[in-house]
Amino acid sequence: MDTFVIEGVRLFDGAEVIEDASVLVENGIIKQVGHRLNKNGVAVISKPGHTLLPGLIEAHSHPYGESRLSEQAFRFGITTLVDMHNVHEKAVLQKKWAKERKDFPDIKSCHYAATIDGGWPAWVEKKLGISDETTFKSWPNVAEETDAAPYVGRAVANGADFIKLMHEDGRAIGIGPGELIQPREAVQAAVVAAAHRRGLKVVAHALSLKDTVEVLRSGVDGLTHTFFDEPINAEVIELYKQQNAWVNPTLAAVGSLTCESKDIVQRFSEDPRVKRRVSDGDVELMHHCLHMKSPGARWEYAIDSVRQLKRAGIDIICGSDSAAGAPGVVFGVNLHVEMYLLVTKVGMTPKEVLRATTSLTADRFGWTDRGRIAPGLKADMLLVDGNPLDDIGNLLNIRSIWRDGMLFEGHSGFPLE
Repeated sequence: MDTFVIEGVRLFDGAEVIEDASVLVENGIIKQVGHRLNKNGVAVISKPGHTLLPGLIEAHSHPYGESRLSEQAFRFGITTLVDMHNVHEKAVLQKKWAKERKDFPDIKSCHYAATIDGGWPAWVEKKLGISDETTFKSWPNVAEETDAAPYVGRAVANGADFIKLMHEDGRAIGIGPGELIQPREAVQAAVVAAAHRRGLKVVAHALSLKDTVEVLRSGVDGLTHTFFDEPINAEVIELYKQQNAWVNPTLAAVGSLTCESKDIVQRFSEDPRVKRRVSDGDVELMHHCLHMKSPGARWEYAIDSVRQLKRAGIDIICGSDSAAGAPGVVFGVNLHVEMYLLVTKVGMTPKEVLRATTSLTADRFGWTDRGRIAPGLKADMLLVDGNPLDDIGNLLNIRSIWRDGMLFEGHSGFPLE
């Protein structure tokens, strides 16, 4: 179906809500948005009582080289999957699948993050059995300021869509002093400067307040987690403001680290709308947690940091940190868990959270072809039964997914309904 009209829907266009709206799609591109469009004999999909939204953007994931993880994310309405560190060849493979298939999300990736020998995330990948020493040999070793420009040049040549820093000393997750090698702040600042000269956004992993302060001072554009080892303070808020940085809190992942989100994630695992989209193994993973924290770390510190940053006008975007085999952090469903937490724990409105998972993420990364339902953009769209602007849980009532105007309605193994 190259040309079609969807009509009679409640439309969230990425910013505002339009009732009884119509959308015309031609050859994978949104052509018109309005009321009672002239259909000129084209196919019509009439869906009163349903809500049409932009395809969701999952701002933080680790699909590695497995197609099933990205496929599972797609079944939950995710049409753009952001890969936050991968072996280059596996990132290329993910992008190849995305180019060849329309039942698979588009992939945006940093390829290799700016890692350092003996640092993060090798420690956790060993713990989870994801990678071994052979894999780590291909990772960058960005240890000195002089390593920054060559690393960024390699990333550009590899086709990286952004740059990711790893700034982790282990204090929030119970790793003792000296067990992890951490890049110096000056090295991180050199990477940021080199990336910005090449027009690339830079995001950073940091799980402690100290590490967050350091990477913000380095000039990053956004944080891929919030911290949970200490309460937020005025310095952090001021640094976010000075840098105009955003935060992707990954509250569900932090809650898995502290084991305080376990009951909520388990409730999602029992929802039939979730169970029909995931494997039995992933349902089991949702009954467990990572449980890695220092004695004083608390989930509430993370939650309150997001509340305060939101009040200060800092942009909150949405991603889950889903990774293969990680307890409590499962592909696809955990983005919905994250949205639920932003509404119920942080106090964001469903409209704010939907914007955080569509247009705002696209804007902050500079992806101008997606994140909204507007003329000239990719026809990446999600149709749900009911109104997620009243109840964010209705976003799981997925009825249809389009990527580049191609309709996906599920298949026999994992039906949408």
